Parts: sequence; structure tokens; C-alpha cells
Amino acid sequence: MSATKRIALILIAIFLIPALFFSVYEISSLSKDEKMIEQIYQKQLEAILFSVNQISDATVNSWMAKASISQKEEHTKGELPPSLNNLLLLNSSIQAAFVVDTTHEKGTIQLYSLDSSQSANSKNLVEAALMKSNEKIQQLLKYRKSGFQKIESIPSMDPTFQNLIFIIDGNANPWQVAGFTIDAELFIENVVGPQLNKISKDQFNLNVFNKANNNRVYATDQRDTISIQNTSLTKDLWVFPNYSLAITPKGASLQQLVRQRTTTNLYLLVGLDVVLIVALVLAFRSVKKEVQLAQNKADFVANVSHEIRTPLALISMFAETLEMGRVTSEEKKKEYYSIINKETHRLTGIVNKILNFSQTEAGKKKLHAQPIQLHLEIREVLSTYDFHLRNKGFVYSIEEINDTTVLGDKEAFTEIFINLLDNAVKYSNETKKIEIRIGNDEKMGFVSVRDFGVGISKADQKHIFDKFYRVSSGDLAKSRGTGLGLSLVKQLLEQQGGRISVDSELGKGSNFIVYLPLV
Repeated sequence: MSATKRIALILIAIFLIPALFFSVYEISSLSKDEKMIEQIYQKQLEAILFSVNQISDATVNSWMAKASISQKEEHTKGELPPSLNNLLLLNSSIQAAFVVDTTHEKGTIQLYSLDSSQSANSKNLVEAALMKSNEKIQQLLKYRKSGFQKIESIPSMDPTFQNLIFIIDGNANPWQVAGFTIDAELFIENVVGPQLNKISKDQFNLNVFNKANNNRVYATDQRDTISIQNTSLTKDLWVFPNYSLAITPKGASLQQLVRQRTTTNLYLLVGLDVVLIVALVLAFRSVKKEVQLAQNKADFVANVSHEIRTPLALISMFAETLEMGRVTSEEKKKEYYSIINKETHRLTGIVNKILNFSQTEAGKKKLHAQPIQLHLEIREVLSTYDFHLRNKGFVYSIEEINDTTVLGDKEAFTEIFINLLDNAVKYSNETKKIEIRIGNDEKMGFVSVRDFGVGISKADQKHIFDKFYRVSSGDLAKSRGTGLGLSLVKQLLEQQGGRISVDSELGKGSNFIVYLPLV
């Protein structure tokens, strides 16, 4: 396994896998958190409802006590007993009070109301409601005989009102049915409402809904536009089962609150994972680059050692042969001197390339920009290399699209062009042909050097301008080199405001294009 793969596995094992496990755990626990929040509000609603119902019960029980007392008070026939009169005057939600025998036969009901004009109609409505609630009356009677007083709600024939009935001690009969016709919405507003406002304390909203038509009849915050369909936490009022109490967080429904919390947590988890993954990728790329650089440096040392050893060995061998006088023929001596000279130049070239790269990378190489006529400069270089190229069997052509003058350093440009020529020679096989084109493209002048050699794969094209990089497989790997040439070319061009690009295909050759700014 390569070093980079081991590093990737270590980074994934140490950072990514625990982070992903944590994210999965947190996401799976979000539903539990939602249920927990809902349970909290459910308990809070039950506590509030219990408190509200206690007050409602206490209020109705006090009315019931006054109604029981009123039956024993002396009063003129046709008039309201004093205590009942005060009760109706002080509580606008009570529309009427009534007393009837437990048999609730027609005509036996006594109805007390402040509005005498409605008495006859109210009597008929109460009698009709009582006739339909005989089972509840009998149940209340059993409770009362057992010593337990209970209030029961029965529907009214008028949907605006609701009847509350209970059993009291009778005059002629042992027991009588008494009750009140109540405007439920007025009762909620006058009795329940103040208690709801006191409980909510601007921490959450409390709403009361009419279940028959889903209309909201009371709210601690009128700006809250929530409807009963959007409220999952509701409880019926004990006294008025046709009305329900709902609780919602301030500014949002419970579902919205849970959804917002869930969405926020998801965004945070996803954001954390994305940041971690990006950090891991950047860290891996940085480590991979350093590992690759270290490997390239090691390969560079090995390649340079080989490159230097070969000319040194040849120079040493032929110098020693000449020194010992083993060569008698002048023709042979001349050949050996030529080889020594050639290998010396080769060795000097390697050393100069390393020094130039070192100076350029350190920013110590001073470049002097001046106008360069590309066709003249290139022909001058080719006149020097003509013998070398023809001696190796190469033919070359120059195509001048137009007369192009660029701004750059002459010495640096010469070094760039020679590097490209050397690569074209080094990586060509049977087809020993080089095409050179000169022209300009918008604000840049260009020189392209095309060969028909081994070519470069797409994967290697991304790295050939990296320092010390050499292709490790294929025909390119067979040629020895320092891995500095193209990196040096790129650095020299960038210092002059230029750039280099490559178009290559395996087995079909490469085309390197050098751009420099026009004068």
C-alpha cells in the first residue's frame, strides 16, 4: 500500500468515521427531541387546563350554592329571589337560571331571567334540552343521593348557549334539578380569559376554540393567527366540553418550533460534516503533495546522480586512457577529446539547469524585460542547434503567422526555447520531426513547439510542470532527466507575465505553447 493511501485511511479512521457516526446518532435523536418537546408542552397544557378548570369549577360551584340558597329565600311570586337577582346582575354570561322537578314535566319549570321578554321562549328551549338529557339527570341524582354534588353540561337548543345542571334540595319534593343557561363565550372571556392571561405571562399563547365550527373565541395574544387545525396540543374544558384549550409557543406553532429546531440542528450537523470533509480533503491534498514532493526529490537525487555519474565516468575513462598514452592514433585521440568535450558540456548543462532552477525559485534570478522579435531569436537559436538536430536525424520547420515582438528577457527566453527543443528531441521515437509556429493571440505572442513522439497522458499533464516530477511509467519514464526543465520554464514565464500550455496525446506527440505579452 502506498504512503498516500495509508495517510488517507488514517485520516478517515481518526476524523471522518467518528464524525459521521456522531452525525447519524444526532440525526436519529432529533425525532426523540421532538417528542420530548411535545411532551413538555403537553404536560404544561394539562397543568394550565387543570388550573383553569379549577377556577371555572369554583365559579360555577359558587353560583350553584347561591342558586340553592335562593330557593329558601322569601320573595314575591313572579320576582327574582334576592341572591339570584344579584348573581344575574353581576355575571353577564348567565342568561337565565331555572329550577324544575326531577320528573321535569312540562309546565313545572321555574325560570329566572333579567330579560322577562325572553322567558317564555327560554322555558321551551330549557324544557326541550332537559327532555333529551334524562339519562344525565338520573346519573346526577344517583351522585347526589350518595352525597356527591356534581355539575353536568347539557347541550342547548340554541347553539349560542349551553346549559349547566345540578341537583339541589327541593321544597315540595326531596330533590330538584337546577341549572343555568350560560353564554359560554362570555363566560370564557370574563372568567377564563383573565386566568389565561395571568398564566401565559408572554411566554406562550393560549387559545380557546369552539369545536363545533373551529372558530377561535379567545386568545391571550390576538396577533397569533393560529387555527385549531395547526394545533396538535389541545384539551377540552371540563365545564364546556364543546370548547377546547390550545397552547402554542410564542411566535410559532409547536410544529413550526420543532421543525425550526430540527432544521437548525440538521444544518449545523451538515455544515460541520462539510467543513470537516473539506478540511480532511485539504489536509490530505497537502500531505499528499508533501509526500509526492519528497518522493520527487528522492527521484531527483537518483536521476541527477545517474545523469552526473555517466559523463563523469566517460570523462574519467577517456582522460585516463589518453594520460597513460594508450592511444597512438591521432584520429582516435581527436575522437576521445571530442567525447570528453561533449560530456563536459552535458555535465555543465545539468549543473547550470539545477543552479538556474534554484535561483529562479528563490527569486534571485534577475530578469530584464526588453523587446524580443520572436522569429529572429528563434532562428538564432536554431542556427546554433541545427547541426545537433540534423546529426540526430531530425527535420524541423518554422511557420511565421505574423511578425511578432514580445516583451521578455532574452536569456530566459533562449533557455525556455532550448528546454522545449531538448524535450522534443528526447521524447521522439521513429518520427523525428519538429514543427515550430510563431504568432500572436490578442495581447499575447506565442511560440509552439510540436513533436510527434511518445506523448503525455491526461493524468500526467496535470503534474508535468511540478518541480522534480517525472512520469513513472510508459515510454516517458525510459528517458533520464532531472525533472526540472518544465518547472523552470513555467517559473521563468510567470516572472515575465507569460504562461505555458500543453496539448498532448499518447503515441501522437506533444505541442507546447509558450505565451509572452506583446510589446
